[in-house]
Amino acid sequence: MGLVRIPKNVSNGSARSMRLGRRFCSISKPIFFDMKHSNNAARIRLWLALTKCNEVEHRFVKYQDLQTAAFAEVNPLKKVPALIRSDKATVFESNVILNYIEDKYGPTDLKPTTAEDRQVMDLMCRIHDLYIASPNCTAPGFSHSQGSMYLSYGWHGPVRGMDPKTRAAKVAEIWKQLSWLEASAGSPFLVPNYDKPTFADITWFPTCVFMEFMLPRVFDWPDIFDASIENAPFPKIAKWYTSLKSIPEFASTHKDIWDYWVELDIAGQFEPIRKEVKENESSLKFKYGEPPAVVNLNYQTPPPPGKFTGRYIDQEDKGDAVDVHAAQPIKMRNAREVQPPPALNDVGFTLASAPTAISDFRDDAAVVETYYAEMMELIKLTSGADRVFVFDHTIRESGKKNLNSATAGESAAPVPRVHCDYTHDGAPRRLRQLGADGIFSRIRGRELTEEEVEKLMEGRFAFINVWRSICDDHPVLQKPLAVCDERSVPKEDKFLYELRFPNRTGENYSLRHNDEHKWYYYPRMEKDECLVFKVYDKKKDGPRFVFHTAFEDPLTPENAPPRKSIEIRAVAFFNIQDDWSDMKAPQ
Repeated sequence: MGLVRIPKNVSNGSARSMRLGRRFCSISKPIFFDMKHSNNAARIRLWLALTKCNEVEHRFVKYQDLQTAAFAEVNPLKKVPALIRSDKATVFESNVILNYIEDKYGPTDLKPTTAEDRQVMDLMCRIHDLYIASPNCTAPGFSHSQGSMYLSYGWHGPVRGMDPKTRAAKVAEIWKQLSWLEASAGSPFLVPNYDKPTFADITWFPTCVFMEFMLPRVFDWPDIFDASIENAPFPKIAKWYTSLKSIPEFASTHKDIWDYWVELDIAGQFEPIRKEVKENESSLKFKYGEPPAVVNLNYQTPPPPGKFTGRYIDQEDKGDAVDVHAAQPIKMRNAREVQPPPALNDVGFTLASAPTAISDFRDDAAVVETYYAEMMELIKLTSGADRVFVFDHTIRESGKKNLNSATAGESAAPVPRVHCDYTHDGAPRRLRQLGADGIFSRIRGRELTEEEVEKLMEGRFAFINVWRSICDDHPVLQKPLAVCDERSVPKEDKFLYELRFPNRTGENYSLRHNDEHKWYYYPRMEKDECLVFKVYDKKKDGPRFVFHTAFEDPLTPENAPPRKSIEIRAVAFFNIQDDWSDMKAPQ
């Protein structure tokens, strides 16, 4: 669908269509069809303005023009931009038109001089066109991500409307691609190391006008393009965008698009979307870019001389343990907004989609038989481990008091203090203790011997936890789990927390408060979502100790239902030697 010949006359259609047809029959130079508010057409308009090209006739059309038979001959998709060449052949699709006029009337400095810079430019344009601006017009109901900002059933009807769930997903896609652009952008223009605007700049700028207008006004985002805002989510993009608006050609394009949306807003186009967002804000995410919320986390207080930090479990307290913590303010970040999404081997935690076959998590036998196997596969997938053994699980419920394992079928309380389950010395000791007690191998159908465990310990191993909601009726609304990016934790901030059992001493790490710690959580986790995180990794050149805690979320609504969750604890083994190949999962 690249080039279409214009017929010499138009034999049917409306009178308007006939007039358009006659105008196309005899042309002395190419005709470019534009609409002032079209972001895709605006990139052609910017090219013509920036290059001072007068070789192309520029015509503005209105929406009703697009519906005529004559215009369908120019662009069968009935949209702008469109171009009639001087030989009466037609061209559509903005990037195709842009490259054609550059080839025909250029070259210009809107294309960089090196192959590497042109590759970066082309990728930026491709990302914009593929993930932001391009709908698949052959699939009814499918729309571009940018359409999520302004298309609704209430205004456009069923043909062009969009349901709330689709809208939320496409708004999320806008955030994702802006995050990519922020990471890739140069300064003062998008292509790094090139000191002039390129196709990338004239492609993204008009679409960002849409975003600048609609995202704060319709979805309550902060003004992400205001370079003066402190802690702006996209500082490079904001600076770039603000700078371009000072260039007359870009300023004119900005006014064309902005004024159109002001007019449509006054007419009420966005009211159905605002209503839709308000009605679904408790179940769908439309708002992005908020600054981190300040919340209180309970950090442990280091012990005085002669005392240890920790507690006695299942035995009498001997009076030398102190377990004091204090609420400290920290900035809590929304991990759902992080791009690229956090990965287990990069930051020590990740969120995974993992539906489960378990319907009753109070049935310990079913959890051990079925859920453990599910979690083994999930940990392999997210960590790259060869073998995984799940050795324990705990169900927790807000409102309970006991922090430790409860009786069968009962729940423990969420743990409201900053901690990591293992230490550098405690993790190997714990693994040996598990080996002595007997680690059951599903592959071998028996418990591993202590010698086998020692052999496995010669290589890399990691303790990994998986946390999920077990409620079918609602997401996690209170006391969610937060995790800390270990890269923000200095070594000297860690200190021991001991759990003294009658037959062993377990070691956790506690953490001194530090404003530099970077905390994250996943709001409103659903039952099919799992938070996977490391609490020890023998491998030293990566995340090893992920501190975590339950906390009071300021977004918790009144009368929120209790948080009900399950956490499993597992040990994962990596790079198993060939003589242990029988321990690998069957293919």
